[in-house]
Amino acid sequence: MGIRGKKKRERQGRGFLAAAATVLALLLAGVLAATLFQIREVEVTGNSFYTEQEIRDRVISDRFSSNSLYLYLKYKYTDTEEIPFVDKLEISIQSPGKVRIRVYEKSIVGYVAYMGSNFYFDQDGVVVECSSEVKEGVPRISGLKFSSLALYQKLAVQDDSIFSRILTITQLVKKYELSPDQIEFSEDLSLTLHFGQVRAALGNSGSLEEKVGRLHDLYPDLEGRSGVFHMENYTEDSKFISFELDD
Repeated sequence: MGIRGKKKRERQGRGFLAAAATVLALLLAGVLAATLFQIREVEVTGNSFYTEQEIRDRVISDRFSSNSLYLYLKYKYTDTEEIPFVDKLEISIQSPGKVRIRVYEKSIVGYVAYMGSNFYFDQDGVVVECSSEVKEGVPRISGLKFSSLALYQKLAVQDDSIFSRILTITQLVKKYELSPDQIEFSEDLSLTLHFGQVRAALGNSGSLEEKVGRLHDLYPDLEGRSGVFHMENYTEDSKFISFELDD
């Protein structure tokens, strides 16, 4: 065999070694990534409807998802399974073995009970979840009249302005740290808040924030009572409130 053939074999040998070294380096990199980026700590923020463990179980649902790099890329570039009450999830890598899951929840304002189920809707009146459970901190909205009800569809009410009124009252009770069991609307859109056996009739006139603020002051006295606080005519100037006991 001549010098030319010998050099050819040497080039082939060097090429084979280079390819083998590349494959080996890739394998080592894969093993290192699988080991180094194995999730050992998870931080969950922004959640209220779900516990941290429930969010973890939803997000890290298979052996691939237990890799922080894979999990980040999955939620960054692919469509993931929808979670009720959650608008989106944001995954960030704090360190190779630690991820942070930021939960952006949908703005649930209340629910209506119908045919044994609870239909939760957002500030625009769109039904985002149907469940037999009652979520803590979400009031039941009663008195709404709708012609149709379907998941991911808007409640078919006669006047959509009712949703802005619902949003206003739910924001106010949250602001003043009140937790009514039920928010009731009458036909003329008069408001009544239910707290167990006590109701607060707010009427349909103005001064809604003043009424809710005053109700916050009265709240410690509600325990053990049964009746109606009449606050329909309460204003900054006229602070008259009466309490009507139940029979």
